[in-house]
Amino acid sequence: MINPRSEAVLIRNRETGVFEDQTRNIARYKFQPEGQRIGIVFTKGNKVFPYGPDRVQILRSSARRVMAAGDRVEVGGSIWDSATETVTFTGAYGAWSRVFYRTRAGETYRTYPAAQVRVITSGTAIPLVNDVLSYWRTIVSRLSSDDPLRPGYDRLTFVHPESVLSSYLAGAPIESRPLDIAPIFPFRCNLSQRKAVENALTSSVSIIEGPPGTGKTETILNLIATIVAVQHKTVGIVSFGNAAVDNVRDKLDELGFGHVLGNLGRKQKREEFFAGQAIRSTAVAQFVASAPQPPDPQQLAALDRRLQGLQEDERIRADRRQALDAHRLELRHFKAHLQQEQLPDLDRLPLLKKSADRIIDYLAESQVELAGKRPGLLRRVRNYFRYGSLRALDPADTDVVLRLQLAYYTKRITELEREIELVEGRLRQADFDRLSRNHQQLSAQFLHAELADRYRKLKPTAYDANSYRTSRAFANFIEDYPALLSTCHSLRASISDGYLLDYLIIDEASQVNLLLAGLAMSCARNIVVVGDQKQLPPIPVDAAADLTPPMPAYDCRQHNLLSSLSELHGAVLPRALLREHYRCDPVIIGFCNKKFYEGELIPYTTSGAERPMIVVRTAEGNHMRQHHGGGRSNQREIDVIAQEVISDHCRGIDDADIGVTSPYRLQADKTGDVLDQLEADTVHRFQGRQKQVVILTTVLDETWRGRTGLPFVDDPQMINVAVSRAIRRFILVTNHDMLPTSRHIQDLVGYIRYHNPDEEVVDSAVVSVFDLLYTAYSQRLRPLATRLRKELKYPSEDIVWTVLNDIFAEQRYAHMTAVPQVMLKNLLLNLDRLTPAQAAYVGRRASLDFVVYNRVTNRPLLAIEVDGFAFHENNPAQLKRDAIKNEILRVYEMPLLRLPTTGSGEEQRIRDALTAAESHWAHRSTQ
Repeated sequence: MINPRSEAVLIRNRETGVFEDQTRNIARYKFQPEGQRIGIVFTKGNKVFPYGPDRVQILRSSARRVMAAGDRVEVGGSIWDSATETVTFTGAYGAWSRVFYRTRAGETYRTYPAAQVRVITSGTAIPLVNDVLSYWRTIVSRLSSDDPLRPGYDRLTFVHPESVLSSYLAGAPIESRPLDIAPIFPFRCNLSQRKAVENALTSSVSIIEGPPGTGKTETILNLIATIVAVQHKTVGIVSFGNAAVDNVRDKLDELGFGHVLGNLGRKQKREEFFAGQAIRSTAVAQFVASAPQPPDPQQLAALDRRLQGLQEDERIRADRRQALDAHRLELRHFKAHLQQEQLPDLDRLPLLKKSADRIIDYLAESQVELAGKRPGLLRRVRNYFRYGSLRALDPADTDVVLRLQLAYYTKRITELEREIELVEGRLRQADFDRLSRNHQQLSAQFLHAELADRYRKLKPTAYDANSYRTSRAFANFIEDYPALLSTCHSLRASISDGYLLDYLIIDEASQVNLLLAGLAMSCARNIVVVGDQKQLPPIPVDAAADLTPPMPAYDCRQHNLLSSLSELHGAVLPRALLREHYRCDPVIIGFCNKKFYEGELIPYTTSGAERPMIVVRTAEGNHMRQHHGGGRSNQREIDVIAQEVISDHCRGIDDADIGVTSPYRLQADKTGDVLDQLEADTVHRFQGRQKQVVILTTVLDETWRGRTGLPFVDDPQMINVAVSRAIRRFILVTNHDMLPTSRHIQDLVGYIRYHNPDEEVVDSAVVSVFDLLYTAYSQRLRPLATRLRKELKYPSEDIVWTVLNDIFAEQRYAHMTAVPQVMLKNLLLNLDRLTPAQAAYVGRRASLDFVVYNRVTNRPLLAIEVDGFAFHENNPAQLKRDAIKNEILRVYEMPLLRLPTTGSGEEQRIRDALTAAESHWAHRSTQ
């Protein structure tokens, strides 16, 4: 017999033209004299079969490799766990590899072209990879015996070195590549979504940050379309549960491309999928028959370039609309602030004919000049040309400044209206909506044509649920279904052993813990992580409590997949924030935007409700009950919802469009019992869903038991999810005191009050700092201060300014900001409480060095004065002015922190003052 480790006999099949390994059927062979046929003797009866030289290859081994413990053989993209050895043969027709492997009957082998076979070493050969997996496996071993993670990690004995899991666990740099082929966008597309898709196609790891209502599903769909139809590659789409991937399936079905999806996952889904193959085959045949011609690539590229420019205009329009609404609201507050004021008539002043930017420039520059030297001749000449004649102006007069501030608002509103009109004109002239539809239709036409071409080349095949994962069957299966839907738990069990998908998309990644993510990442070469760190995280893995991870980035208790990648790669991690928001009323998403997203979101919606956000508080009393069996409820809040909120604030809204949510399961269940026609559920369960009206019942009261629940109810991610579920109206139902010791709920209440200034609420005599005015003001003040720094008397203020900004960068103080040089007159609702001397002092543009305020509610929290020794402590006249200022702030109950430059421990003093100020205002709100 022929030794299979030293020789190989391959015979070309007459029908297919492919060489096939016949070594095991051959007892011996012999060469006839040159020029005649070759004789081959088969084992059965020693029968001789003559073949011509072009149909026979006699190969001899040239290399041999025995598998080490961490080695595996990969054949055509599939891993053979049972392979024991490879032998390479060379001949006139190229190289071949023979793979020896174990079966129940013993050792056998198969032979393939050498290009299809390679030996690879597990990523666990890298010490860090092995250490992290050992840490994770220890955690999994502590889980219950029926936990679905356990069988997944039992099978994860080999980590493909080219998998994203291997590079992630090794802390390897993110790989980048050029964008060779332009993506297509058969679904809705905007600038942020373009950036997200391009990042995903050019990086081995990328993040798509998808705040609520920003079109992350459309982004995923466009990415799938490009991967499958443009790059002709494979992709897996997974999530923690089935809801997110079902959404992807439904949207692809709607557009007629659902047949590219292999909808796998749990057993029931898999059975449904395989049972529906006949229907799918019919649909594919119809799809191919109806396929259009592909669009002209140049036409599509030209339209795409033109559309990008118009999308810039579309974003500008939405941004300006947002700014216009904000300025109109602030002007409304400002006019209420000025009701008792008689402002000077400055209509002839040239400055009032200038732009809003010029007015704010003058206000900023005059403030700097009041604090330093008078400008020289050249600067006075320059100011004359910038601002016109200023002889009629006294920059120290508070009423003059108020008049200029009023002019700023009215000018800026007019300018914004004009900008919006111009942009809308450009969009109308270009017929932007029609171009957007055409671009989407051409992209869909391209997708249809490419997929039809793909399926023309494939034979209709009915796959069996028990055998489709074998290496030969799966190669055909993944051609037929290049996009696989699954859960993180099930993906690895849904594909051929060791097979690597080209891409993995993990949706709702903020809810995916590292153990789940690890299983999914073992199945792909590139990963796209879609989620929102501001949404609710996964439940912490308690089994990891006493274990120390090899590196902080892999800590299962501290991180989900999103935060882990951020910890691991830092600033080099490719990120795309989806900024364009399409779901909520602008006022509703405006809270989330200011509070959680640092103003990065741009609402593309317009306001449709009179009062998009409402606070309803119960009558005084402690109405929360804590149950012995666990959980909390508040029947009074349920009664208020049932008897008042629904009838008063939900008229004309279908029951199916109203949702009631609560942090507590028991409260949600009790609400559902009373309002069985409405959907009532916990905030955690509402994540990923939406309703026209959302009602949040907070449950807690002001008893000590109630306050113990505050860290849970006041969780920022909880509040963000609850508010952002509402499309047209959000209603907060809470206790009479409105949880005054909370942080995020108090910001929510303050924000709602600020947007409903005509509501009958008791407000402090200290009004909000006008956010946009002082944002614009301080932006100009800072470069001016830098330019004039050598002329300023108080460089110590720069030090405090730096310390404040360092503090506000911390999560604990992220809702705060500071504004320099705030006039007392802008801070006080009226001067009725002041003596004539105090009022005169305020009228001379008396200001505070800094005011710290809540940037969500615009409420001032703390005044800060920086006292230089020479100008304050060693200056009797200034000490008298300081005493007047102290008394004014005391009268209006505004907390004040003075920081003498001769003191120490300023950072801690600021922190203590901020804490005390928040407590002060929380106490005030209950009075």
